[in-house]
Amino acid sequence: MNTKILKPVILILFSSLLIFSIYSCSDDSNNIINSNNPPPELGGYETGEAGVIMTLASLSYTAENNPNHSQIKDSLILQLADTNYSTKGNWKLAWGPGISQSGGNMMYVAVDSTSDTVNYAIAIRGTDWLFPSNIQEDMEVWKLDKYPYGGGANDSVAAGSLYGLDTLLSTTDNGKTLAMFLNEITGSKLKMYVTGHSLGGAMATMVSAWFVDNGYTSKFALETYTFAAPTVGNQSFVDHYNSIMLASNAPSHRVYNSKDFVPFGWAGLDQIIPEEIPTFVPPKLGFVIIAVDLYLDSLGIKYEHVNNAVDIGTMTPTDCSGGSEIDNYFCWIGFEHDHNN
Repeated sequence: MNTKILKPVILILFSSLLIFSIYSCSDDSNNIINSNNPPPELGGYETGEAGVIMTLASLSYTAENNPNHSQIKDSLILQLADTNYSTKGNWKLAWGPGISQSGGNMMYVAVDSTSDTVNYAIAIRGTDWLFPSNIQEDMEVWKLDKYPYGGGANDSVAAGSLYGLDTLLSTTDNGKTLAMFLNEITGSKLKMYVTGHSLGGAMATMVSAWFVDNGYTSKFALETYTFAAPTVGNQSFVDHYNSIMLASNAPSHRVYNSKDFVPFGWAGLDQIIPEEIPTFVPPKLGFVIIAVDLYLDSLGIKYEHVNNAVDIGTMTPTDCSGGSEIDNYFCWIGFEHDHNN
């Protein structure tokens, strides 16, 4: 995520309140279910495995601002071949990159055939603030839309998240969508990882739900690793997600840094100021955060995180001082959220 462009984003949120107060509706807001169902107890989190999958998620940012599909593909192939990464050069590009028409969304599939189990991974790129479509997917949380691929009538997700999922599923490589590619894979002992960082992590949650609801766990063992993902849906969607992952024996790990601002959107906005995420919140920005939280509450919209959080701790930046209070705060945000950290 480009931290220079990230700086005005929270301020954009506040001005967006006036816009979306006119255009938003909350058809699903009365359908939110307050559930105390515990998340599924599926283990499987492994630090080494998480490092490999996080590397695959990070590589989705390769040549992110380059509009040339073939150059992104060539760069991705070279990055996957690098034996200095935790991926050890074992992963090869199998499909993609699938790039949306606007250029904002990208995902790819890599495969590691070096063991008895053939491992695949769907890796989804996070936010590139140069693309308005990404901003829409991040910020269009003022309206809940019905999740269309399974579950109950009350299962709702952010309009921006559903738009992002639909966009990703329409991308192609050599004329093949992700679904077409998955349908062509044959064999036994197949495993699929789904991963992404930031917006990519939110989309990984959506893709994982789609993956299970469309029956792909009959072919693949599934495991999901999201990194620094914001929330995508209401409690009813979370209950659906947790239940289908448990029924499919598909571990899902929501990995986050406890001082990263982004995973506190949108289910934890009320925690940012008292818990000083990532550090003391300047009053001007605190006002914006409170305004956004109150606005969502006024619409009756309440987001919840999916299962199995893994807190990997935090680090302290060494160069976030010397500027204004707001500049220093955004320096902290950029450091704590950076996928390299």
